[in-house]
Amino acid sequence: MTQMSMRQHRAPHRSHHRSSHGSLSGDKILALIAFFILLIFVFSSTMIHFLLPPHDELKDNFVFRQMHTHKNHFNDVNSNADSLDGILEKTQKDRRRKKRRRDLIDSDGEDPSHKAEYESVRMLYDEKLPHESIQDATRLHNFVNQIRKPKHEPKKNLKSEFQLPYDIENCPEDPPVGYPMEWPILDVIKNWNPNNISYSHRPQIYQGLCRFDHGTELHKALNYRKEELPFLLRDDPEILKVVERWNQPGYLSQILGKNTKYRTEYSDSNSLMFYRERKGQQKPEDWEPPISDVKLTYDEWEAKASQPLEDMSPDDPHWYFRLNAKGGTEHFMFKELPFFLPEKNFYIVDASDTRGINCRFGMAGNTAAAHFDGSRNFIMLFGGERRYFLSHPKNCPNLALFPKNHPSGRHTAVDWSDPDLDEYPEFADGLVNEVVLQAGDVLYLPTHWFHHIVSLDLNWQCNSRSGITDEFQNLIKKCGF
Repeated sequence: MTQMSMRQHRAPHRSHHRSSHGSLSGDKILALIAFFILLIFVFSSTMIHFLLPPHDELKDNFVFRQMHTHKNHFNDVNSNADSLDGILEKTQKDRRRKKRRRDLIDSDGEDPSHKAEYESVRMLYDEKLPHESIQDATRLHNFVNQIRKPKHEPKKNLKSEFQLPYDIENCPEDPPVGYPMEWPILDVIKNWNPNNISYSHRPQIYQGLCRFDHGTELHKALNYRKEELPFLLRDDPEILKVVERWNQPGYLSQILGKNTKYRTEYSDSNSLMFYRERKGQQKPEDWEPPISDVKLTYDEWEAKASQPLEDMSPDDPHWYFRLNAKGGTEHFMFKELPFFLPEKNFYIVDASDTRGINCRFGMAGNTAAAHFDGSRNFIMLFGGERRYFLSHPKNCPNLALFPKNHPSGRHTAVDWSDPDLDEYPEFADGLVNEVVLQAGDVLYLPTHWFHHIVSLDLNWQCNSRSGITDEFQNLIKKCGF
């Protein structure tokens, strides 16, 4: 009851008291009754406030809105009980799932004790693998070359209009016109289906990216980076040192902790489609989250990723291990990967706008659907192989993306291993190129460039983003994003 209504309620009693002294005791009794009624009302309101969820939460609750809008339709409780119970159960289930996902996202291995453990383990391996002499450098390069598989050669014997006009292993100082070359997407996936991850299948590929040697061609890579065009960089000694450590048996298990669990994405197939739920999204009626989040130790994940290839078919379960280092530089991964510190260097273009370290460890077959990101990205592979399909932002209309307000917005809706051209006819007009990353390779991915990723075996990838460029922003905006 408001103060104004209380004053209005009491006013007649004050007037009556002044005009008639003979009924004083009756007025007092009425006042006491009114006081107790008011006390009971305030007490009840207070209890309801504490027992019910916050008003904002109720306001956003679908059930609450339905009851407000259609309250006259709930008179027949029995006929609506099953429907209401179902809505309540789904709402609570969605809320629990979102909370679990937030908890997992916020706890990607942020164990403070890791730093001390990491430093002791790192010291042992630095003594075991010194990097002080020419012999050490030779050992390092020999080790990396031994663990790399044979490179996929560029596609040959193509029609003249599809012939590569430059040598990807000896590119010009500045990007040639039309770089990087792209080919019809249907030709690329017909040549090598994305679901085929057999090691014995080493076809020639439609590679359009230049591959630069860090020791002799870093200046070229800088020119291409300034033009905001993708390229590969190979054999940076600082990156090769990480490759050598991570490929030592037991090293990753030791620095990540035997008992520390990390957020890991799970799918009942090889497709690990990204999604994010937000208020106001328009979800299809039958939409369900394409993946779920579990927590695994590194050893638990590695055991799953080391299964025989026949047990990792496209229809078998797959897991995607995650390790993030964000919110400062105290995380041990910044000492492990110092080139990702928020300090200007070749890989951190804009030190004022960095996004930490994001590591994704893949098992054979893991597929991340084609999408674009809103910032520039340097991607490094420290072991294994990953196949990347790249597509210029101008191809956005042909990649059949989920719309902006979909949970998987900016990601392709097409199964690239078996595209449905009846449902997505525009996909046939898409253009791409491809590259297979190996241990010690770095991929530069400018803002808004599309990338579709397939893990060819157990692999360790980390990346860091820094800054946003707007060279291709208009193309993305025209596409609805």
